[in-house]
Amino acid sequence: MRTPLRIGARASRMSLAQSASLLAALAPDAMLLRPFSGEGGDREDNRATLESDGVFSQEIESALLAGEIDVAVHCLKDAPTHDTPGLTMAAYVRRDDIRDCLVTRDPADTLDTLLPGATVGTASIRRSTAVRTYRPDLEVTPLRGPVYSRLEALFSREVDALIVATCSMERLGLRHRIGERISPEIICPPLGAAIIALQTREDDMETRRRISKLHHLETEVEAEAERLVLRQMGGFCNAPLAGYVKTNDDGNEVTYTVRARAFSAEPAIAIDVRLTGADATKTALAVCQQLRSHGALDISTAG
Repeated sequence: MRTPLRIGARASRMSLAQSASLLAALAPDAMLLRPFSGEGGDREDNRATLESDGVFSQEIESALLAGEIDVAVHCLKDAPTHDTPGLTMAAYVRRDDIRDCLVTRDPADTLDTLLPGATVGTASIRRSTAVRTYRPDLEVTPLRGPVYSRLEALFSREVDALIVATCSMERLGLRHRIGERISPEIICPPLGAAIIALQTREDDMETRRRISKLHHLETEVEAEAERLVLRQMGGFCNAPLAGYVKTNDDGNEVTYTVRARAFSAEPAIAIDVRLTGADATKTALAVCQQLRSHGALDISTAG
């Protein structure tokens, strides 16, 4: 029997739910799951700061470098923008729905039908800015924490609606609570949205081989191009930068649409660039060049 694959993941309900599907996909390989719940280990800790890169990954990466685990499970949007020396993103799982969704007590509600003055709970700069732009008559209320605690706030009537990641609801088995999947034209997703990345030590080829069946090539191309935009523009988890890469395959050729949006909340300014090309990396670089030429680096620090 081979040595069990030691997998590290944050100890949140969300992280463990998405890790469970990975364990099932890797079966019958022997595995051990190690949850991390210390400082920097849980994305859903209300005390965590969102204002730095890789804040949710440090403890798990340290354990990976020390040889205490073999694989680290990350939500890509929360992972460090730059690769940590000695570590690599060895596999990207097939991407889920990148859209945000509206959750209300009445599943028939939409962002358009919410009554003026309704309170929308979110702690995300990206979401709150988009909502205030699209529906300035709504009241955005800071609300952070695990999805279940936000749902408790909703049903105890602390807020009238939530905006959360569609993939989060689906991974927690809460698809039935989704009211509206919001168009990316209204709320642009974060770069790296809905992608689970598996990180290993660079020189650990055996582990990389064992997890290779989870790797999805199309998602890898999108993920690496989006990480490139983040590196070029100095972005991280809750920075005022959003976007995505979409693979277009008409059966004859494959192209990539790269969208990136830089914005400031106050004053409300946004620069949105979208280009399509045959090479995702070159197209991402071209998008970044246009963003910079239109002053994106300046507006991202405005207000």
